[in-house]
Amino acid sequence: MLNFVGCGNSFSGFNGNNSAYLRFNKTLFLIDCGSANFGRMIRAKLLEGIDRIDVLVTHLHPDHVGSLGSLILYTVYQMAPMSQVKLTVLVPEELRSDLATLLRLQGVTEDKYHLTTIPSAGFETDFGFQVHPVPVTHAKELICFGYILKFQTQSMYYSGDAAMIPREVVHQLAELDYVYQDTCIEDYPGNVHMSLQRICEMIPVQYRHKVYCMHLDDNFPVHQAAELGFKVASPVSVL
Repeated sequence: MLNFVGCGNSFSGFNGNNSAYLRFNKTLFLIDCGSANFGRMIRAKLLEGIDRIDVLVTHLHPDHVGSLGSLILYTVYQMAPMSQVKLTVLVPEELRSDLATLLRLQGVTEDKYHLTTIPSAGFETDFGFQVHPVPVTHAKELICFGYILKFQTQSMYYSGDAAMIPREVVHQLAELDYVYQDTCIEDYPGNVHMSLQRICEMIPVQYRHKVYCMHLDDNFPVHQAAELGFKVASPVSVL
């Protein structure tokens, strides 16, 4: 089961930007690192006792990669042993060049981090996290991915930002242990996020207990989602 640095949308003032994580021994597996989240990680002490970080990127909106550069530089200059690379960015081929350019324009050169391309057939990290990219529909300006993830005995789907649920994920609902889905309040044509109304249409009642709504509006109706059978992500406590 994933935990969340933040579970809010781009403009959330309370929940931080949507970003999930899992700690395993001294490794931190992180999905995205939005503008509001490096500071949240420091205040929550998530980096204490960590000597390796893998960051999986869903897409390049600022609320998903806006403080990734700060995290990379912190690992090099503030985490022992100093001046050594400790962070690996995992990204599909379609995002690799643009992400490297974005970081380089911030002064974060590729000697400060490892950049690993995830093939379309999937990838397994050194500590056994299986990652399978799934293209999703979000903002038309960007290429965006969700991921089917497997770790030890657990399997899960993480949507990133998405206005839909891929067919292959819907077909696997019975086998998946967890589904983390971008969910918002508004329902209108052209919405780049999945509305609560739409997710009700997509997810049969018998599977809703394993679905966590995330990327939430600050006024997201948590109680309504719970009454409909869904779980709702909550962010890590920060000082």
